Amino acid sequence: MKSKSLKSHGSLVVRGRNFYAFWRVNGKAICKALRDDNGAPITTRPEAEKAKARLMEIVSKQNEVESLRSIQHAINDKQTEIDRLKDEQNPPLALAQAWSAFLRSTERHDCGKSTLVTYEGIWSKFETWAQQEHPEALMLRDINGDIAKSYLESMNHGKVAPKTFNSHLNFLKYLFRVLATEGRLTENVWKKSKLKANIGLSRRELTIEELKKVCDAATGEMKLAFAIGLYTGMRLGDVATLKWGEVDLKRHQIRRIPNKIARRMPQTITIPIHPALSAMLAEIPINERDAVYVLPQWADTYRNKARSRITEQIQKHFEDCGIKTTETREVGTRAQVVVGFHSLRHTFVSLCRESNAPLAVVENIVGHHSASLTRHYTHISEQASTDAVALLPSLNGGGAAPERNRDVMLREIIASMTAKNLREKKAAALAMLAGENN
Repeated sequence: MKSKSLKSHGSLVVRGRNFYAFWRVNGKAICKALRDDNGAPITTRPEAEKAKARLMEIVSKQNEVESLRSIQHAINDKQTEIDRLKDEQNPPLALAQAWSAFLRSTERHDCGKSTLVTYEGIWSKFETWAQQEHPEALMLRDINGDIAKSYLESMNHGKVAPKTFNSHLNFLKYLFRVLATEGRLTENVWKKSKLKANIGLSRRELTIEELKKVCDAATGEMKLAFAIGLYTGMRLGDVATLKWGEVDLKRHQIRRIPNKIARRMPQTITIPIHPALSAMLAEIPINERDAVYVLPQWADTYRNKARSRITEQIQKHFEDCGIKTTETREVGTRAQVVVGFHSLRHTFVSLCRESNAPLAVVENIVGHHSASLTRHYTHISEQASTDAVALLPSLNGGGAAPERNRDVMLREIIASMTAKNLREKKAAALAMLAGENN
């Protein structure tokens, strides 16, 4: 047997006519037959040297990999030890502390009290579920992808409405983003989850008969609240917290910043007061107008986070009037509200449009914002808004609808003039002024 030492690059060994590579790893001897690309034994030294060199290069890289792995394991062990010591000195955020941490976080956006109440309800439901289903998850960072998926599945397949599902997902995603640093989170486990398509039933407007029923049967503050909702299109929160300082009975206007946009886009809207509503407000004794709110009892209830109490009273009133307030989209799903106080807002818009009030005018009154409409209508006059509201029928109390005055009709004719119908519209206007057309 002949051999040739190649230091750290192994040795070449000849057995008979065949060449072998010989080397040691951790004291263990390894011998491998050298073969060419076709798998045949190598029988010449030059070819054997080249084959051994290629083999030793691979062996060397493998040894490097093993060394690096060993180093990485050592680093991981040390990092684990460092993390343990850090946790002992400064414990990570516990699940039970997450809500208070969220409230004090400077990463959290400012929001209203009602929004925080909604957020707290969502978090409380998730925390209770986590404690019951995964008691081992004590820290916020213990909530992993599997737990997040399991929670969303607990609300899936009709167990909650799509809107509720999306509200939970959006808030949990938001909270984990806000507390990422304090909770030492490596990822947002909610980020990849998808929202559901909101195919819920929407509120509907009320019929004239339904309006008369609910308005005639209402008493006290509820009667006035219904009138305000019907003749202004304001939302429940705005009606409940309407202040006398925002009501101008002399100019027949309500000027208010809607609660919904008060923080992100504080813009005052001007709502004309319908004659029927103006009469109801004027009947309230002057000494009672010294109160801050038009509906002091409703305002007190609403401001003390008891909105649900008002809503329940309204829904019961509708039901007592023979109006079904909920519908079920399909078997096995929770009934959804389709008639409620917000229906008065839908009714207001529908009646205005049926009275041929311009869409932009109606949107201006109810405080809707549309970029496409803004490009076409840059300014809505107070008179146009007043005319639109004046066209509403007087439904509260069963009064008759006011006649449309000549000025309103003339303005409609002028607004509808085009190059093609100018002569026709002009003739109609002149005839009206001459008393030939009512």
